[in-house]
Amino acid sequence: MIAALAVLLLGACSFSEDENQVRVTVVEDGPAKINPVGTRLNFVSSTMRASMAKGLVGLDEEGRVVPALAARWIVSDDGLSYIFRLFDAKWDDGRQVTAERVARLLRERFSELRRSRLQYDVSVVDEIVSMTGRVVEIRLDSPHPNFLQLLAQPEMGLFRAGHGAGPLRLFSEENVIKLSRFDEPSQEEKDAEQDNDRWVSLRGEKAAAAIARYRAGAVQVVLNGKYHHLPLVDAAGISSNDLRLDPVAGLFGLRFVRANGFWAVPGNREVLAMAINRPALLTSFPGVSAWQSRLKIIPEALDVEGINTYPDWASMTMEDRILFARSHMNSWKASEGSVDPLVIALPDAAGASILFKRIQSDLRRVGLDAKRVKINQDADVRLMDEIAPYDSAQWFLMQFTCVKTSICLNDADTKIAEADAATNLEIKARLYADAETMLVDHYNFIPLAVPIRWSIAPQGQRGFAVNPRGWHPLNNLIGIPIS
Repeated sequence: MIAALAVLLLGACSFSEDENQVRVTVVEDGPAKINPVGTRLNFVSSTMRASMAKGLVGLDEEGRVVPALAARWIVSDDGLSYIFRLFDAKWDDGRQVTAERVARLLRERFSELRRSRLQYDVSVVDEIVSMTGRVVEIRLDSPHPNFLQLLAQPEMGLFRAGHGAGPLRLFSEENVIKLSRFDEPSQEEKDAEQDNDRWVSLRGEKAAAAIARYRAGAVQVVLNGKYHHLPLVDAAGISSNDLRLDPVAGLFGLRFVRANGFWAVPGNREVLAMAINRPALLTSFPGVSAWQSRLKIIPEALDVEGINTYPDWASMTMEDRILFARSHMNSWKASEGSVDPLVIALPDAAGASILFKRIQSDLRRVGLDAKRVKINQDADVRLMDEIAPYDSAQWFLMQFTCVKTSICLNDADTKIAEADAATNLEIKARLYADAETMLVDHYNFIPLAVPIRWSIAPQGQRGFAVNPRGWHPLNNLIGIPIS
């Protein structure tokens, strides 16, 4: 690992500092090709789309919803109507942005996104209409309290015949993509800036290469790091001041995708949840002392009255949990025979090896064992590492419905569907609470921790801030607002 980093460091080239010219690299485990068109975007493609194609609203560097194409908006009291008034804006070919065209593009985009990670979320949209030259209304069939956060997702950025409306535009595409300010600067701005044109370069690559470029001074910002890359950060000697951890909400744990034999019984899956020593597991990763363990599906920060279900054993000490699990396994083996190892699908990375060894050790203490396979191979459980696109209990519960996973509960699905259709927010919360209780007892997901999303950036980097969305817009890095 260290040798590979050293080779990359030797091949990197440094550059002089200029806050108006920022080089960004995005960590991608899979293909790093940048293509901002489509519905299944990797992180680097999402970053580019958000830079070139505004939606009605966007996210700023602190993860807050801000105006983009829409200058302002109002929401009806029943939460079923969102009315947006557009800025006077243009596409990058100079044509005027109109409400009629925006409404048409939104209808098309919502239809496309029914085949994306947001497929369930966009189904809440009932109708989109243009009311005047600069007013668009979106009508929902049931309330979605986090609908603005949904509209701020990068997939919601709009292209018209390949043309976006900024905040940046593509001006170079050689070995690395470069984006510059969307509007032409005034003569006064040109005179003031002289030769200091504002641009940001963007590339996607493996974690080792991205970290090496930063060490060599060839990039200023690295985005989209995950837990399994952390040993590379430590090996490279990245300053703790430069490693930035976003306080994201999401799901990090083992999701059952196959449940045969011993693992077909929810009570046996509960033993797995009890056996894992989460605090010890997380302290195996250097440089992230703030990493928080988790025992429940929905984060505490999102709890509303009634939605706060912990497993029955949550108050037990680790020692008592081990004793209980060991006794359960002894009884099972005495009556049913041996148990095959739990097959766990994980990324091929050093951090994933640490995670697996810890889980395997914990299981062996209670009479179980584990076997590791690659993330795309057949397995009993697959590591789930996803951040929530918006703050809602609904998103967390939806990840364990029969639409999303094969090991599911029809009764929980019914409760979630009833909650989604409910217009009364108290009834909606009560139904979600019922569904949460069912899913916690079903153990088709074993929560381990809060997801890790890290970036590397120097202290004082303009336009960069850690935030709960884990999203870092490129335009802010060079001091250009989204609208």
